[in-house]
Amino acid sequence: MICERKDKRVSLVLAVSFLSLTIPFAAADGLAPLSLPRLLDEVRRANPELAAAHKRWEAVQAKIPLARGLPAPKIGVEWEEIPRGTFKINKATAMYQLIQSLPFPGKLSLRQKVAVKEAQIAAMGFKRAEWEISSMLKNVYYDLFMLDREVEIQEAELAWLNQTAAAARARYATGSAPESELLRAQAAVLEASNQLEVLDHRRQAMAAHMNHLLNRPAHAPVGRPDPIPLMPVPSSPEDLLAQAQEHQPDLLAFQFSAERAEAAWKLSKRELLPDLETMLELRDPAMGPVGPWDLSLALVLPFWFWTKQQYGVKAALYDKESAQAAYQGMRNEVARRVHEHWHEAKAAYATASLCQEGLIPLARQAVQSALAAYQGGKGSIMEVLEALKDLSERQRSYVEHLVQLEQRMVLLEQAAGVPLRGEAAFNG
Repeated sequence: MICERKDKRVSLVLAVSFLSLTIPFAAADGLAPLSLPRLLDEVRRANPELAAAHKRWEAVQAKIPLARGLPAPKIGVEWEEIPRGTFKINKATAMYQLIQSLPFPGKLSLRQKVAVKEAQIAAMGFKRAEWEISSMLKNVYYDLFMLDREVEIQEAELAWLNQTAAAARARYATGSAPESELLRAQAAVLEASNQLEVLDHRRQAMAAHMNHLLNRPAHAPVGRPDPIPLMPVPSSPEDLLAQAQEHQPDLLAFQFSAERAEAAWKLSKRELLPDLETMLELRDPAMGPVGPWDLSLALVLPFWFWTKQQYGVKAALYDKESAQAAYQGMRNEVARRVHEHWHEAKAAYATASLCQEGLIPLARQAVQSALAAYQGGKGSIMEVLEALKDLSERQRSYVEHLVQLEQRMVLLEQAAGVPLRGEAAFNG
């Protein structure tokens, strides 16, 4: 009967100790749990760096009409036949002039194309900033999740150690165990308690980082992240590379830079062609707006092209070739990132699955067996402590590889430029 009651007590302790590892973690101090989709919405609205990047994009967009417009017209006046030896312009004939420069056909369209490409590059700069800030927030979220689960594991381990210390005191009191076992158990309890305090400080530091990204006060309270399910790695590297060609902001920025450089090169060659300058002149204002008009046409010749414009063409050509080579280099870099992060994510998923389905259940059985034996007067405290240590390490390994998987998925999303984890996956 005594052994049966002990077995029931052990089973109850086990159930209570592991309850927090299988049930969603409650909100800390009454705070609502953190939801990653809601946090991402908030950071896009509140982060000042994103707001600055968006305004830079809008500023470049506003310059497009300036590039496609004609040069500003000139208005002037000319006095003819001023009496000799005087400055009596009221005795002279006044002529009013309107002068307008007309660029050679094709120049304005190329200037507009250059401005459009610059706006597209700025748009990709904003998208890059959005990905970077969102990725930082996700990584902090996962780090916070790992800290909270580490606290759970540590609390469960502390509960086990308290049970072990109680058993060691009972055995020491009856003389069936040496004092060294009791001291070892008490030291393990103290170390576990101290580790909980260390984890609390680390969590506060991580919460301050999250508040910084969300533009909140640094010490604003932060709830606990929603549970993260173990999900496989989607898609394949080839599919992700195909999507990156259309969505990856770094790659698109290099593509637009190459297209801008090509348009600038074509424009530099057009600059060798003459512009047309027109002048409309009213000769006799006294006769009203229908009086005699003069019309003058002039060509603006790039006369010094062999010492000026031709070097501009050469420089633009080198810029074009450089931008094209940089674009190809970026394509190679994106391919490297996609393959690297995809395979690292697959490795993390495999290890997390092994821990969840095999190693943790086996380690839990080992703890049950070692503690039941010790409470029944058999075995040694070292066997219990080793079993507890092994169980905690397996649980930590699962959480670490789960977080590593999701953080690799963040890098993979950033490399491909597309989201890979739907919102439903983070709603618990």
